[in-house]
Amino acid sequence: MSVVFEKPRFSVDQMTSATDAAKRFAEVRKRAKKEPQYITDHNVVDSVILSYEDYEALYAELAAYREQQLLSIAAQRISQGDADPHRTRVSLHDAMTEEEYADFLACNADSIPDEDLFE
Repeated sequence: MSVVFEKPRFSVDQMTSATDAAKRFAEVRKRAKKEPQYITDHNVVDSVILSYEDYEALYAELAAYREQQLLSIAAQRISQGDADPHRTRVSLHDAMTEEEYADFLACNADSIPDEDLFE
């Protein structure tokens, strides 16, 4: 599956040279609360200033896509494994070193309350 990347569209009002941004940073920050501001260096967009609210939204969306991709890869691998007649199961004990397995057995599953696990 390929994804078509479309570059962001913005107006000339959102562009500020790095020199002007340094001189008028408070103004650029204020404008960034309304819409992203693009900082240019030699007429090439170099940086973007955006509100923290917009940043959080982008971060959350990226995290959700990464999780979705991880789950998709895991589901695909499970499906491929189920279809492989030569697949062999490996016990947890065999997959761990003796020290790791001893640590696993010594772990008390009730030492952390469920409320702390599932916030």
